[in-house]
Parts: sequence; structure tokens; C-alpha cells
Amino acid sequence: MAKILSQEEIDALLANVSSETSFEEEKQPQKITVYDFKHPNLVSKEQLRLMETIHEGFARNYSVYLSAQLRMIVEMNLLAIDQIMYSEFVMSIAPPSCIYVCKMEEPASPFVLEMNPQLAIFMVERLFGGPGSPVNEARPISVIEQKVMKRVVSRLLEEVTKNWEIVTNLEASIERYESNPEFVQIVPSSEPVVVVSFEIKIHGHSTLMNICYPYMWVSGIISSPDVQDRILFGNKEATPDEKEIIEENLRQTPLNLSVLLGKTHITIKEFLDLQKGDVIQLENRTDNLLPILVNNKHAFDGVVGLRKKRLAVRIDSIVKGENNE
Repeated sequence: MAKILSQEEIDALLANVSSETSFEEEKQPQKITVYDFKHPNLVSKEQLRLMETIHEGFARNYSVYLSAQLRMIVEMNLLAIDQIMYSEFVMSIAPPSCIYVCKMEEPASPFVLEMNPQLAIFMVERLFGGPGSPVNEARPISVIEQKVMKRVVSRLLEEVTKNWEIVTNLEASIERYESNPEFVQIVPSSEPVVVVSFEIKIHGHSTLMNICYPYMWVSGIISSPDVQDRILFGNKEATPDEKEIIEENLRQTPLNLSVLLGKTHITIKEFLDLQKGDVIQLENRTDNLLPILVNNKHAFDGVVGLRKKRLAVRIDSIVKGENNE
């Protein structure tokens, strides 16, 4: 005969079932991806990786230039590449600042270079031979300091365009200098931009420098078919014309050709006792083949002689081996 469950036993069974169900749900949580419809992420991982490669090379090269100009070790690192609204970028700059509005050609587009004015004042002082003492209070840089910094920023633009050459050929130039970010409007406030942030370390002091590109300009370059093929499939095989150019350049490459007339071994005392008129006997005989070196590598054997009253060497054999093929 079936046992009739009491109300307490029924409640206990229901409690066990609910606890097992919640335990299974905890085992397999749902995957939720956060998506901001107001600020969608427009830069893909491949495009971000390509921009990181470009600007890491720029940071390496420009830090070497700054180290030579300032006569001290300058460390420059890529911090981040962010996609934000242009209004957010302008609001993040505290006046007075050191802002250069620059312009790219082919395709044409403005972009912004922003750095801390304390860094600019420090650079100018070092370039004039000063000790480069740290500046505690930020102030707008003077007209003379702007003239000096123009040369530093022009070299920065050269390094930027040089590292963008892996994608496209560009020409960059300075349009104007501003100290107040409210007067800098390269795109509408609601337009997205790509901000590349760098950290510059000098004598333990860290400052930031930002390069702001319009997103439409970056997307137009990186989304081109040629660049996308390079990202997805790498560099294609060289065409016959390209191979011919490479071969022609290789044929015109100069090489150092030398002949080892002989060698011997002497002691340091014998070397110190050498006088004018002393004869050093070499280990080679005059009738032996002499090694002919190409870029200090043994490639041929030959005989030395005279040709039209000039010293000459005649190749008698080619040295073959694993390293000389």
C-alpha cells in the first residue's frame, strides 16, 4: 500500500528540487556581453593590432631622437589606443596645454598632437643647454619656445609618417599651435576619434602625450582592400617586375674583394723588437694558391701576379662547401 506523504515531507521534497535546480543553473551561467549602443566599438582587433605596431615603432624611434637631443635617457612607451568621442577628448585636456593642430595629405585630414606644457618647457631648457629642472606650475609656452618646439614637433611628424608607410604613404605638417583646447575643432563633437596615448619618462618624471586621429580617416585607410589583404593574408609573392628590380639592385651591390698574401705567428717580444728593414717570413710559398676573400669569406683560390704593371690576381678554383654555395 502506497504511503501518503504528510505536508512537511512534501515541503521538504520541493525544497530539495528547487535547490538542485539552482545548483545546476549556477554550474552553467549565461554568457552576457556588454554592448554600449551610445559608444559602439568601431575599431576591430585587427585594426587595433596594426595601429599598435605602427605607434610602437614610432615610440622606439622618437625616444632615440629625444635622448640624443636632450642628452639624457628618454623612455617612451605606448600606453593605450582608445576610441572615444571628440568631445570627451577635448574635455580631458586641462588648459593651458600644448596643442599642435596638424594635417595629413593623401588622404587629407587634420589631427591633433597634445602634450603637457611642462614637458615642452623642459625640452626647450635642455635644448638651450640648461639643467632641465622640473616645472611645477603649468603655463602657456612663449612665442620663442613655440619656435624651438616647432623643430621638435616637425621631427615627430616625420617619425609618424615614416611608421605609417607600412600602410600608406603620408605627408604631415603643422598648421597652428593652440593652448586652449576649446579653440581646437577638427571634427564635430559627436564624431568618434582614435586617441593614441604615450608615456614619456625622463629622470623618473612621467608625462603624457596624445595623438588624436579622426576615426573616419583611420577607417578609410585601414579598411582599404590592399591593407585588408595585407592584414588577412600577409605580403603577397613578388611579381616578376619586382623580382627583376630586386635582382638588378643586388647586382649593383658593392662587395669587398681581398687576397690573403700570407700569415705567420710571432710573439709579443718579437713584435716589439721589429725595426725598419726587418724581414718577416710568411708561412705561404710563392707557388701556392692564395685564398681570395669576398666580404671576409673564403670564396676562391688564385695566383698573384702582374698585369700591365699592376698587381693582379687570377682565380684558379672556386671553393665549394656548405657555407659557400
